[in-house]
Amino acid sequence: MATFNTFFTQFSPFKYRFHLIYPCHYCSYHFSSSIFPQIIPHSYSTLSSNSFTDVVKAVAKQVSADSNSIAVRADKKSYSYRQLILSAQTISSLLSTAASNSTLEGKQREHSSVLVDGSKVSASHDGIRVGIVAKPSAEFVVGVLGTWLSGGVAVPLALSYPEAELLHVMNDSDVSMILSTEDHKELMQTVASKTAAQFSLIPPVPSITDDYSESEGSDDSKSLNAPEAALIEGENAALVIYTSGTTGKPKGVIHTHRSVLAQVQMLTEAWGYSCSDQFLHCLPLHHVHGLFNALLAPLYAGASVSIVTAIS
Repeated sequence: MATFNTFFTQFSPFKYRFHLIYPCHYCSYHFSSSIFPQIIPHSYSTLSSNSFTDVVKAVAKQVSADSNSIAVRADKKSYSYRQLILSAQTISSLLSTAASNSTLEGKQREHSSVLVDGSKVSASHDGIRVGIVAKPSAEFVVGVLGTWLSGGVAVPLALSYPEAELLHVMNDSDVSMILSTEDHKELMQTVASKTAAQFSLIPPVPSITDDYSESEGSDDSKSLNAPEAALIEGENAALVIYTSGTTGKPKGVIHTHRSVLAQVQMLTEAWGYSCSDQFLHCLPLHHVHGLFNALLAPLYAGASVSIVTAIS
């Protein structure tokens, strides 16, 4: 038991912590735009907390502390904060273009919602609902961040869902766009064909090794020229997370940008997360615990998250 407790203390998502040998600057999760002069787009650093998700702003500002600091490790590759933001901008552009198409017109800004108890609430003015189908990976992370950059609402879909359950969740949440990786392409194209949703692949996120190879001999200081960030109010929907469906069909629970930020801030403060921490992540990302506690909160603090999809 003592051995197990030692292992748990060292490798739990909440206690897997050691300090890196290099110094970590600006690792507090309270950011000031004055210390991020060049790398972060002006539109990110000047938006108020009520007009843009602070979680994305915190991830973006970590780039100025150290543009090559590791945000995510997965599949034996490492991905920097800079690479996450650049890839998220690509997703944002893709979604913004799709949202301007006539196919999605009318779905982009108004949704009626149903609470868990079945009661209807008045229509909310949110972005398009974006279903995200990807294993825990850098691609999943940029799918969520890119959706928020575009003003959309992320709807993580469980990889274990059969087709009938995928259709239920997509129709129930009014998903207009599906973002998927190559390994789920065939299934999700089939599902999309049975709904009004569009389908798009998430471009692979370049790893640090890939980035260095491509930029060798070139200027690696290119700025992050993001498309203009969508204006988002704190009460706009950010996520729709579905229950497990043990007492009936899964029900969608809406999390606003304000509630996401509140949970992430409280977790960061309570556990004392900082950029010197490293997290071992082996939880599903369509659940609150895996998404908020072990991914968004560490990234908000500037930490590194090592994703493991299977433990033998």
